[in-house]
Amino acid sequence: MKGVRLQRINSEIQKALSSIIDNDLRDPQITSIISVSSVDITPDLANAKVYITCYGDMDKQEVLNRIKGAGGFIRGRLSQKVKLRITPRLDFRLDNSEEYSAKIEGILKNIKYSTEPEKDDE
Repeated sequence: MKGVRLQRINSEIQKALSSIIDNDLRDPQITSIISVSSVDITPDLANAKVYITCYGDMDKQEVLNRIKGAGGFIRGRLSQKVKLRITPRLDFRLDNSEEYSAKIEGILKNIKYSTEPEKDDE
């Protein structure tokens, strides 16, 4: 279980990154809406995995590549918004949890439950 301090830092970084991507990132090539779904920082605060979700017509991998390309700018803005001794290196990843849950839900809908008990042929 993560410590309360790490959870608070994750939350603050998530809020700051959402604000930076929405307001400060000026990439006209990105037409999708980008949401920071979660942040997972290491205990030494040196690295952070940033999970993003993309909504829109643009290819998700292309959005991820553009976000990674702007990683230095985003990290610089993060250092201004969140005061930590060191600013973590950001590792952006696609959050596929929604697609995974939709897949599982579809599988569960396809399963037919039998309301009648099975009959043994004796």
